[in-house]
Amino acid sequence: MSAPELEILPIDPLDQALVDDWIGLQHTVARHDRPGDPLPSPALARLSLLMSGEYHRTERYVARAAGAVVAALGLETALQDNRHLVEVKLEVHPDHRRAGVGTALLAFTERRTAELGRGTILGSAHEDVEGGPAWDRSGRDFANARGYTVVDRDVHGRCDLALVGDDELDKLYAEAWNRAAGYELLQCAEPAVSDDLVAGIAYLCERMYTDMPIAEALDLRPADVDTARIREYERSRVRLGQRQFISAVRHIETGVVAGYTFIWVDPGEDEHAWQDDTIVLPEHRGRRLGTILKIANHRLLREHRPRMRYVHTWNAEVNGPMLDINTAVGYRPHGRDLIVQKKLA
Repeated sequence: MSAPELEILPIDPLDQALVDDWIGLQHTVARHDRPGDPLPSPALARLSLLMSGEYHRTERYVARAAGAVVAALGLETALQDNRHLVEVKLEVHPDHRRAGVGTALLAFTERRTAELGRGTILGSAHEDVEGGPAWDRSGRDFANARGYTVVDRDVHGRCDLALVGDDELDKLYAEAWNRAAGYELLQCAEPAVSDDLVAGIAYLCERMYTDMPIAEALDLRPADVDTARIREYERSRVRLGQRQFISAVRHIETGVVAGYTFIWVDPGEDEHAWQDDTIVLPEHRGRRLGTILKIANHRLLREHRPRMRYVHTWNAEVNGPMLDINTAVGYRPHGRDLIVQKKLA
């Protein structure tokens, strides 16, 4: 197959056959490239096509050859900050690789990025790790051959909640609280956090852009996160049918929200949950607050979703303290994400 035979078209959410083919492609790629990972949620995929956000926008395309969907492309842009970036997700059917399909879609991505007035493209490739499932590793070479360089590495960790011993966690949790006198735990499994918590969480989210260890070459810039933005995120999750579980620690004397962690669950999912932000303010570190947050939020998740088996998380390879906490509470390396970047001339 040659690239000129391709037809690249935006996904019409009302074209049921095209949407079904798009979801089927994602499942085929996931099974081939990342065995052991959950398949993308069909419900979430369909809902995402109908969504438009105040802070982010995603364009979704498929590539067809001879009437068959052979690849999919997602281009996500932030609308308030990091407006120099386009984040790309490119998936090519295993039977149609090394035939110019991915190259054609990357060329399309770079043209579209320039049209949007942006100059940096971020994507990711996957690698397997010792002890984890065997994953396809061809993405890195593909990206490198087309001018995309690895600028950061994230460890994909997975916690099997069924294998974590409660007695061991009870001991770890109690020891952590012995170091955390003067703090209180606040938890929320509702669609929106309480008004007395939201400003603190917004500040912590903003600090994720400046405090987390990232490689110098990664062109990610500070963000402005306020309470309005948090409320919009919450509304978006409700529209997508996602459930959120949040645990926070607050310094009692000052009222400062010193840290928080966040897990979400996709609609219809009873086995896999997804860890998002975990952060503790620098001046409150060294008191085992991260350990408290992780254990407490896992327990909150299982209280509301007792059948839940796995929690997935990603951490920069250089973030030793967080990786140590994750190992202590039951996470094990499952894979590695390579963050690749290209700056357009």
